[in-house]
Amino acid sequence: MNWYEEWFRKEYLLIYPHRNEAEAVTQVEFIRKHISLPENAKVLDLCCGCGRHSIEIKKLGYDVIGTDLSEELLDIASSTASKNELDIKFFRCDMREMLYENYFDLVVQFFTSFGYFEDDYENQRVLIAISKALKPGGKFLIDYMNPYYVIKNLVKRDEKDIANGAHLIQERWVDESKKRVNKTITLVKEGKESVYSESVRMYSLQEMEDMLSASGLSLTEVYGDFSGTGYSKDSPRMILLGKSKG
Repeated sequence: MNWYEEWFRKEYLLIYPHRNEAEAVTQVEFIRKHISLPENAKVLDLCCGCGRHSIEIKKLGYDVIGTDLSEELLDIASSTASKNELDIKFFRCDMREMLYENYFDLVVQFFTSFGYFEDDYENQRVLIAISKALKPGGKFLIDYMNPYYVIKNLVKRDEKDIANGAHLIQERWVDESKKRVNKTITLVKEGKESVYSESVRMYSLQEMEDMLSASGLSLTEVYGDFSGTGYSKDSPRMILLGKSKG
């Protein structure tokens, strides 16, 4: 089983408690400020996880669809949307496949949900799928890691107690030959130890721009964080904005 098929379950939410509704509000406000959309725009939240961005985007009045591979996280997303009386459709879908063509005004992909696959072309298939999903001139936002920042600030190991009496150990390393950043996650809960992993391809800005262009997408702006600061090698994020070449 691939790491991303095994990892994105309820335990995942214990590890990233800061990836919460408050953060989603800030990031969706960034969309409102930096991306002009028509009234009643159709928005795809690709790799939506537990749906926190989908919910905040829906509150802006847009027609939102969320897709993800994790059934557990999609169940949480559907339940939360129902509790908030929000009509959002959630579907299980591989990010390389697309249920819609020429349909969306905006596709968003948050929290480095890109670069999972070992083969570069399989990662590019994600961009091709985004391109196909967008209307001509439709827009995208890809929130991706900044590889320079990751390498410079890599914490090789940390250990701490987290929610629900669980204990967490995280070990990180960079595989320079494969240009991937890797992490082993050991979660000890109620005396039971579970081990998960993460592995993400680190693409430079130039590599991303080339892949986007080859996929029918045009990069128009790059930001370094969600406050709207310009991108540099010291930026914590690489937030890519652009549109379908149409």
